[in-house]
Amino acid sequence: MKNFILLFVLVGLCFAASCEKSDLKTGTAKVTGIDFRKCASPYCSGWFIEIDGETKRFFEIPSNTDIDFNSELEFPIPVEVEWEKYDNWWGDIEDLIKVEKLDTKD
Repeated sequence: MKNFILLFVLVGLCFAASCEKSDLKTGTAKVTGIDFRKCASPYCSGWFIEIDGETKRFFEIPSNTDIDFNSELEFPIPVEVEWEKYDNWWGDIEDLIKVEKLDTKD
C-alpha cells in the first residue's frame, strides 16, 4: 500500500512540475495614444494603454492584432488584451508591459 501511495505522489509531482505557470492577464482596455518621447532608454516611446484605470505602456505590437497601427488612428480604441509584465531587466519599469494579443472590442 505504501508503494501505491508513493507512486501516486510521484506521479502527481511530475504532473505539477510539468504545468507552466502563466502570468498572462486578460481583459478589456483602451489604447489611449502614442508616447512620442524619443530617447535611447526603454523609458520613452511606445503606446499608452489604460487597463483597470491604470495607464501602462507597450512597445511591441503583437502580430496577431486586427488593429493597423501604421494607419491614422482615432483614440481611445477599446480593445481586448492579453498582457504580462516583462521578466527581464525591463520588468523594473513599473508601467511597461508586454502585450501578447490585442483585438478591437466588438
